[in-house]
This record gives sequence, structure tokens and C-alpha cells, in this order.
Amino acid sequence: MAEGAERKEHMGIKGLTKLLADNAPKAMKEQKLESYFGRNITIDASMSIYQFLIVVDHMGTEMLTNEAGEVTSHLQGMFTRTIRLLKAGLKPVLQI
Repeated sequence: MAEGAERKEHMGIKGLTKLLADNAPKAMKEQKLESYFGRNITIDASMSIYQFLIVVDHMGTEMLTNEAGEVTSHLQGMFTRTIRLLKAGLKPVLQI
């Protein structure tokens, strides 16, 4: 890759949700978070952190930073999501 070239990575399988909905509609169903009460739920921590950084960047909002100027928006996002899961009675397990 040439110096200065931007590398774009796409994670996940593009179009998987539509493919499943079209070809195997019974394979998917929406459920409320609370329906998983008492269960352990594994979260891909690196994907979640990446997701929070991208969302803040695309929204054009100012990123949260610490006193040293280091971005902390992703930490706030992880904290907020974890609290929401705990309040719903889930037991989050972060996979790194």
C-alpha cells in the first residue's frame, strides 16, 4: 500500500441480514433486550470500540477527550452500553 493511502476495512458480512430475511425469514426474530434476562452475552469489545469511534466521527460531533487530549468517546460508549445491559439483567462478557 502506498504511503499516505487510506485503507478502508469493512467488517462483517455485507448484506447478510437481507440475505437471511429473504431466504430464511424464520432464522431471525427481533426480541427485547430484557428477554435475555440472566444470560451471559458475549460482546466483541474491539468491534464495539471501533463502532463507537466511527459513529462519533461520522456524526461530526466533537469527540470526548481526557486532559491530555486523548480521545475517550469509545470508553464512554462502552461504559454506557455495559450499564444498559446490566440494568436489563444481562451479564456482559467482553471478548478482546
